[in-house]
Amino acid sequence: MKYKDIAEKYDVSINTIKSWKRRHSWQREGAPKSKKVAPQKKRVQAKETSSKLRSMIRNDLMNQLKVNQTSGAQYIDLVNEYMSMWDIKNHLIADIEERGVVVEWSNGKQQGKKQNESIGELNKTNAQMLKLLAELGLKATEVEVGEDDETPDL
Repeated sequence: MKYKDIAEKYDVSINTIKSWKRRHSWQREGAPKSKKVAPQKKRVQAKETSSKLRSMIRNDLMNQLKVNQTSGAQYIDLVNEYMSMWDIKNHLIADIEERGVVVEWSNGKQQGKKQNESIGELNKTNAQMLKLLAELGLKATEVEVGEDDETPDL
């Protein structure tokens, strides 16, 4: 039956029938049950940077604070902020590796290519990390990877 026929049968408007259909999830027999949805954006997952390396860097920075006889909650907070930026930096690098330096964009019928915004953000994040280290009077942790193994050496 059509909306018009049902509306005449029950002496109500067509819009009332349409609202009943939505409210009670009416479906015709054999009708597809899938809804149209917008395509999901691809999520970028950073490479699993070992938590061992992260903890080594954090411990080294904390040890440098002790050696410099710098103490206080604000300095520990700044080290934690540095580590948060380190995580962000790794996510940005993973995004650049996955999508590349140039990404395609589409806006309706218009298409084109543009620079990956993660590149600029990576540069800004690195600069801010270096400023944080300078303010704390610390230096970046040097991590060397041996040729025969992939475990970092300090």
